[in-house]
Formats: sequence, C-alpha cells, structure tokens
Amino acid sequence: MLLILEYLPIVLFFIFYLLGDIFIATGVLMVATVMQIIAIKFMREPVTMRHWILMWAILIFGSITLFLRDEWFVKIKVSIVYVAIALFLLIGTKWQRRSPLQAMLGQEINLPEFAWLRLTYAWVLFALVLAGLNLYIAEYMSLDAWVNFKVFGTLGATLLFSVFSGAYMFKHHTDRDKDIKEIE
Repeated sequence: MLLILEYLPIVLFFIFYLLGDIFIATGVLMVATVMQIIAIKFMREPVTMRHWILMWAILIFGSITLFLRDEWFVKIKVSIVYVAIALFLLIGTKWQRRSPLQAMLGQEINLPEFAWLRLTYAWVLFALVLAGLNLYIAEYMSLDAWVNFKVFGTLGATLLFSVFSGAYMFKHHTDRDKDIKEIE
C-alpha cells in the first residue's frame, strides 16, 4: 500500500496532464501530495523528511505555477529538489563527518567508510546530472517531452541507479556471512 501511495501523485499528475493540461495536472499533483501525507499519517507510518520537502516544494512551485499561469515554475521544481538532495548529501557529509546515507542505512548495511563516501558522492553526481538534464529538457524541448522525462525518465533513471547502488553495497558489504546464516 505504501508503494502505491509513494507514486500515486506522479501517476495522477501524468493522467491529468494527458486528460487536461499542465495546470490541471499541477493542481491535482498538489492535492494528491497533501492527501499522500495524510494517508501515510493515517496508516501510522513515518512521514520522512523527503516527504515533507517534496510536499512543500510541490505546494510552493505549484502555487506559483497556477497563480502566474506559467509552467516554468513546476518544471524547475524538479531541478531544485535534485540540487537540494545533492547539497543535503554534501553538507551532511562535511558537517557530520560521515555520509547521510550511512546515517540512514548504516544500521542495516555494514559498509566500510570509503564505500559510504563513494556511494554518497555517486548519488550527489547523479542528482546533479538529473537536475541539469531536467533544466535542459524544460528549456529546449516540448512540454510533452518534459512531462515524459519527469514521469518516466527520472523514475527509470532513479530505479536503475538504485539497482547499481545496491550492487555496489552488496560488493562492499562486510557482514555477508551473517546475512547468509539469517537467510538459511
């Protein structure tokens, strides 16, 4: 159920873009994102910082888009979110002297320090590439191309990069023997 809730706003955005226009889709995205947070809370699941940041970014840039009737603001939100992710990872690494990924996942996954840092910098680079690509597509390609990139491109790229990240973590995971015993 949580997986469906996670992607429901973007799916509704895409459907309403196809049925209506970018402004209707933006309004639906805003409402669906707020409803997503309410549903997660109702299910007594934790609402993560990522959920809150995305919700506020969607509400702020969506409102500007609707108020000014200018699609540019909803387009740029994607790049701003990815740059914020990159900055969060970089600043967190420098400030805490360890990777924010390690802080979030270190209890379940045991990796050497160098592996956490490489993984963090890879995610920083990935986020910045997606931010730049989004800006390029938003500026130089059609609205349809941008919507398809936002819905399918970023999702597909993130899924693929997550798989490669998982393979990298598995390669450097230091408790493989313990994990195998737990499986058996």
